[in-house]
Amino acid sequence: MARYSERTQSNAHILQVQLLNMLEQSGQEHAYLDHWEAVLAICASKEEYLANYLAIRVNPLIDYLLFSEKNGNALHVTLRAIRENARVTRDSIPTELWEIQNAFYLTKQQAILTRERPISLIELQAFLQEVRKTLWMENGLIESTMDRDLPFYFMQVGKWLERAEKTLRMTLSIVEQQKLSGLSLLEDDGSFLLALTAARESYMRKHCQTNLLAVIRYLVQDEHFPCSVMFCLKKIEEAITAIEHDSLSSRFLTLHTSIRSLILAINHLDFWQMTLEETMTIMEERLSQCIAFSDTFSTVYHLYEPSIQP
Repeated sequence: MARYSERTQSNAHILQVQLLNMLEQSGQEHAYLDHWEAVLAICASKEEYLANYLAIRVNPLIDYLLFSEKNGNALHVTLRAIRENARVTRDSIPTELWEIQNAFYLTKQQAILTRERPISLIELQAFLQEVRKTLWMENGLIESTMDRDLPFYFMQVGKWLERAEKTLRMTLSIVEQQKLSGLSLLEDDGSFLLALTAARESYMRKHCQTNLLAVIRYLVQDEHFPCSVMFCLKKIEEAITAIEHDSLSSRFLTLHTSIRSLILAINHLDFWQMTLEETMTIMEERLSQCIAFSDTFSTVYHLYEPSIQP
């Protein structure tokens, strides 16, 4: 549930950023289509999209990312997954959490599905903001009312793991796109990546320049920004320690060794000495490590996905 919630909140924010970006770049179709390609790679799969659509066009792409049943990461699908996960774990979460998610699904989510397409950008922005507000409310409820025991810490692992993966995906996607520009990471601007990660305000309080290299280093290695990969990994390490009180148990040793090696790998990165290709390779490797850790965690605790009912 926590992974779906984090994914939905992040994707809703990314879509809001890109819809606003599209309005600001009105008349520059090539520029905002390039950004839509990056958003597609971050939030879904370009290959799967092109298997169902002839070309990347704004209205079909919006429909695919928000409502398509063919896209397992479409906002409508992940919202439904949150509701289903909340339903099957109702005994372990606050009752109000289930009530909030169920009410949103039965009212606002169902209402927008019945709207005539294409839906106006104003209506889409309003819906995306409602999605984010609902999930903020649920996160606040979890933090303020849940006992600090196994269900809470399992949700923490899911939340921070999803966030770390998403930050790596965003960084990798922007670097891959930037490669086509012919500029170096030091020459290119990182403002769009800061916007996607909701990091602009935090970053600008500490740094004056927004070159892509400095932005990537911040998003990967900063220990204080809540969406940085390093911050997320340390939160996962804390949660594992809380779940497994016996530091000599096989489960603790398996998981802690894996997450600790990933933290050390991130900490030892020197982006200033890397070429663009090396940066891409490193991001791919760290993303693969995160995914492998997720698989290991699921295997160790015998976790499974409940079937999602419409």
